[in-house]
Amino acid sequence: MDAVESRINELEEMVEDLGNQLAESYFQVVKVLARAVETTEKFYDGSHSRFVSEKSAQVAQLLDMNDEDVMEARIAGLLHDIGKLNFPESCLYKFTSEMTENEYTKYKQHPELGYHILEPYHLLSNISEIIYQHHERLDGSGFPKQLHREAIHPVAKIIAVVDYFHNQMNKRQRAKGENFNGAVQYSSTSSYLDTSRERYTAALNFMSRKSNILYDQKIVDTFIQLMEDERQSLGFRSVMRIPVNGIEPGMVFADDYLTSYGMLIAAKGEVITHESMIAIKRFFEAEELPSKILVVK
Repeated sequence: MDAVESRINELEEMVEDLGNQLAESYFQVVKVLARAVETTEKFYDGSHSRFVSEKSAQVAQLLDMNDEDVMEARIAGLLHDIGKLNFPESCLYKFTSEMTENEYTKYKQHPELGYHILEPYHLLSNISEIIYQHHERLDGSGFPKQLHREAIHPVAKIIAVVDYFHNQMNKRQRAKGENFNGAVQYSSTSSYLDTSRERYTAALNFMSRKSNILYDQKIVDTFIQLMEDERQSLGFRSVMRIPVNGIEPGMVFADDYLTSYGMLIAAKGEVITHESMIAIKRFFEAEELPSKILVVK
């Protein structure tokens, strides 16, 4: 009996090891795909996909969704715009109201293109369905299938709200001649709050007016409270450049940092974690980062 139990234990350990290897491979694939998506985001302050990923997962948690839904919100948020790969720049920097008819027709294809990129891979089949639906709206005015209310995946409803908000807040505005204003740097968090207040208020007011029409009421209420709490917690904090070896968890990146070949290392607005500290120091040692990093402290 002892020999049988020992063999069972060995088999269980083998299964667990294989499961861990599969999970690690899965997340490595997601990371590679996410890096590809970030090549479409040069007209944003900060990373659009990282913001949508983080906030969608937080909203899912606040709504008491299960762990699987929270994880799917995080991954689908990262990859929701994968269908925009190889899109012309006019479909990347323009708001939909600025697009020509042909540009808008092309733009509307990105959820379906994203679905077809991911759907063949069994482990990403649920993610592909969420991405397919993230531009659907409760009243059936969305695309590509004009789904209504309960026919829309709950996580897709979350991404719809977060995606709209970040587009309104962080997509760079064009100047005359279609030149883009660069990323704005602030001397303090209070200056950021003052400068962004008009866009922030307009975005929240629109979502509130369209609750239960375009967007799920509970999701909108939860997301607005999350944003209100976040802005309130900013208070008056300093924005400063500090040496790489002086960064600490809890600080916030106040600028985007990219490698010499254009890969986004750290995104403006992201909270610094132990993991990001390790990555920053590694890229600094490779001479891909300056000696001082702009942070909110």
